[in-house]
Amino acid sequence: MISVREALRMDIPTAQLFGTPTIAGLAATVARMGASPSGQPSIPLAGYTAKQLAAGVPCSLNQEQMLALHEQQPDSTAYNVQDAVWLRGDVAEDALEAALTALACRQSSMRTHFLERDGRVLQAVLPVSDPRAAVKLHRRTLPAGPAVEAELARLIAQPFALVGGGVPLRIYLLIGRVARVLLLSAHHAIRCSQP
Repeated sequence: MISVREALRMDIPTAQLFGTPTIAGLAATVARMGASPSGQPSIPLAGYTAKQLAAGVPCSLNQEQMLALHEQQPDSTAYNVQDAVWLRGDVAEDALEAALTALACRQSSMRTHFLERDGRVLQAVLPVSDPRAAVKLHRRTLPAGPAVEAELARLIAQPFALVGGGVPLRIYLLIGRVARVLLLSAHHAIRCSQP
């Protein structure tokens, strides 16, 4: 399916491909989806300018599905994804924050948010120059013993406001006497099908 989308430069729904599994059926689907007046595909996979990305571009099909599910259950954390790294010793917190911000400058998913315009949800990527693109570490105290798992579960279980709520990404640094935990929590919608 990826090859078909790349070759046609159109985001054709998978259901359409399997619903009409012939070349003639695929051609009819492409014709029905149409092209813009410029002759370019109406839903290109890539090729947006930074200005277009900042203003908002159509969501991918995967993102639309995530947004529809989120609309039905806005407090659900079923599609939150997380990664945790245990660290030992001292952590240069300012340097860590600066390194994560530098990573966000290169990874548009760490700057992607969703906005609504004219009744349609769009994905937008904050420009690197936007102060909201800077990563902010949320510092917390790392509890001792078995309370660690409960605190990590509590942080992971916080839902995101996908539309209009900023970038659905949180990065925590939990600081204990001996150990540190770097916890990244994000909604799956920013980790799939980036422009």
